[in-house]
Amino acid sequence: MKKLIQLSIERPKAVIAGWLLLLALAVPFALQLEGALKAGGFSDPRGASVHAQQTLERAFKEAPNSLLVVLHDKSGHVADDIGKARAAAQRSGVSGIADSGTHPEWLSKDGRTTFLQVGFTSDNTTVQNLVPDVRKDVEDKVGKGVEVDVTGAPALDYALNVHSKEDVTRAEMIAFPVLFLVLLLVFRSVAAMVVPLVLAGVTLAVTQAIGYGLTQVTDVNSLFTNIVSMVGLAVAVDYSLFIIKRFREELAEGRDVAHALDRTMRTVGHSVLFSGMAVVVALSALFIPRAMSFTSIALGGVTVSIVAVAMATTLLPAVLKLLGHRINWGTLRRRKGAAAAATGERSVKSGRFTGRPGLVLAALAVAFAALALPAAQLTLRVPVASADILPSSDSARQGMERIKSDIGIRDMFPVQVVLTAQAGDSAALVKSATTIADYAKTAPDVYKVQGVSTLGLPAGSLNTALADSGTLNGAARAAVQQLWSRTGNTLTTRVLVTPGVDPDSSAAHHLVDKLRSQLDKQSDSKVTARLAGATATGSDFDSLVLGSVGLVVGSVAVLSFLILAFAFRSVLLPLLALAFNAAVVAASLGFLALISGNHDHSINSVTPLMLFAVMFGLSMDYMVIMISRMREMYLGGVSHRESVLGGLARTAGLVNGAAAIMVAVFASFTSAQISIVRELGISLAVAVVLDAVVVRRLVMPAALLLIGDRIWGRSRRTGQDAPAETAAAPAVEPPVSAPARTESPAHSALGS
Repeated sequence: MKKLIQLSIERPKAVIAGWLLLLALAVPFALQLEGALKAGGFSDPRGASVHAQQTLERAFKEAPNSLLVVLHDKSGHVADDIGKARAAAQRSGVSGIADSGTHPEWLSKDGRTTFLQVGFTSDNTTVQNLVPDVRKDVEDKVGKGVEVDVTGAPALDYALNVHSKEDVTRAEMIAFPVLFLVLLLVFRSVAAMVVPLVLAGVTLAVTQAIGYGLTQVTDVNSLFTNIVSMVGLAVAVDYSLFIIKRFREELAEGRDVAHALDRTMRTVGHSVLFSGMAVVVALSALFIPRAMSFTSIALGGVTVSIVAVAMATTLLPAVLKLLGHRINWGTLRRRKGAAAAATGERSVKSGRFTGRPGLVLAALAVAFAALALPAAQLTLRVPVASADILPSSDSARQGMERIKSDIGIRDMFPVQVVLTAQAGDSAALVKSATTIADYAKTAPDVYKVQGVSTLGLPAGSLNTALADSGTLNGAARAAVQQLWSRTGNTLTTRVLVTPGVDPDSSAAHHLVDKLRSQLDKQSDSKVTARLAGATATGSDFDSLVLGSVGLVVGSVAVLSFLILAFAFRSVLLPLLALAFNAAVVAASLGFLALISGNHDHSINSVTPLMLFAVMFGLSMDYMVIMISRMREMYLGGVSHRESVLGGLARTAGLVNGAAAIMVAVFASFTSAQISIVRELGISLAVAVVLDAVVVRRLVMPAALLLIGDRIWGRSRRTGQDAPAETAAAPAVEPPVSAPARTESPAHSALGS
């Protein structure tokens, strides 16, 4: 990396030309990313419910994907339009269409609402792309008097993709003007403000092109673009801020451009490398669950962080080398107070509270604990059986809600107990199905149970009837064929347990847990039993998330500890950083619980792990920058107390600016229509405010003063001046020598 940085400084035009060529090649691929992304991914691909669903598709020839075409006539009876809708929905890939003719319960009591189930043999992505055409064709056929909505899993996935793109576009349109103002206030220079924004745009474009390449080798969720914009804008602009600010300081001290840039990259450049490494490590932990949603988030966050670091350490120094003193072009007049603050001639207000660090720390610990307490009430649940994740104006959500209000959705989302056995074990299979059905009838929150034992067939002739359904009358034979199947030498039967509650509710999930517990008690080894259905799929995913928490948190904690221990040659500092981050994440989740509008305080089960990984990585920026300056002063011979307060005073403005940038980016995503993106935007914005304003300005200095100089571990004090903001540089190579700096009046005041 040092050679690349040196190359960027020595041959800036060649480096810039290389990046421009890369950008030109990237743009066409970046524009194709949207169409290559997939929705879904909120299931455990290794879960029992997925295997059970595959068994059902094989045994009962069920379509792997289906759309629900919802018809609603406000002024008349909708039955006359069903035939027209069937004809319009028919197309290549359709395996069958069911309607109220075979399912009378699909027609509302007032006759104004019904739906058709259109089954497809095609994969989910292909069916998603058919959604607009199906809706338009049906609308044209039935006429203007009938409202048409297309819903079902592929339609919901299609809507999720569309709104994800809209959310990213809207958030970027909000974020860039806000970043424009924040950077102008921080730098008070037009040139210094423009450079980070241009680099951020290049970072996003290159990352999106890489994302398109990733979609050619693996499935990538639409959340990829959201996380790329969230993390990419934050780190790309922050890293540029750190480097440009230090470069301008070096120029202000009278150094020539080459020397100033060399010192900047040897100091802040190393900090950026370590900060980027921390982000990559934290987000890489999201690969652990091995679910498409988490993998897509990890791919987006890791890729954009690597591109941002590469940009900051190669393209940015090349640009700064060519600009030189022109980086100050368009400088705005600075107020006297602001100038004093910028040059470090104003002490940080938090210094007045550090006379009793123990008291300050105790009070803040109680405050954080109180804010984090509501997090214990959170219920983690992925909404797989509802459209609540989408905005209320979306057609797929409106269709689902129309069915729910006019017809009822209970029969659409049954919990299916799937039982299989060898052909010679049909008696054991019937006995197990009967036992499960009898148990389900007595379970709470159950509306209806259907199985071979509930068909009303004589118990003595049940096995015979199942073996040869041709002996039954038409209705009984059709019912048996829906519940009993033989494929080769394998017998499959299912028990449909219809909950009397919303399929995404806590009660429905408790029912799944009880049924699974009953299945575990099955003593007959000849029968294999699993649960299928939307609620069971969601329960498996939630279990996957909860089961991955320990490994994700543990891996991030260990790797972050090692990185910080190497950077600062201290054991206590990494432990302190872990404690700070844990407190911030817990408090952010507590705040999310407080504003949650759900009666059971449920949030998407993806949110906590995403918040933890993203926040853990990004918060290292502040830790590295601030502790590096404090450590530099301590190694230079300044007392521990003066080092803490002086380092805080000199980095407070920089951290405030970086935090303002992150808050602006994350807050822009609170306008998202997708609930999970909105949850993440809110929690990350709150986390950054708590981290930068409370932890770094109050908690951290109080803790450092309370612990004393043993916090610096084996660091050796030389009494010599060393470059500021160095992370690992002192341990790797000696800094470039430079004239000793004159201590500022503020520094003298802090030491008195």
